[in-house]
Amino acid sequence: MDENLDASEIGRDFPGWEAWQGINRLWHARIRGAVPPVMVHGEDLVDLRDQIVGYQYRLQAGQH
Repeated sequence: MDENLDASEIGRDFPGWEAWQGINRLWHARIRGAVPPVMVHGEDLVDLRDQIVGYQYRLQAGQH
């Protein structure tokens, strides 16, 4: 996994998701327009990507 990711790559790799770094230096991502809201958090973009993949896996397995 490339540790030189940037937030725009999250949107390209996971359509519908957007990512940003918060003031607490954690990274956050959400599915735009999801109701109820869907958010994941990570220490860096690699961790954030892993959290998105994990969410999608749980969703497919029926374990939101």
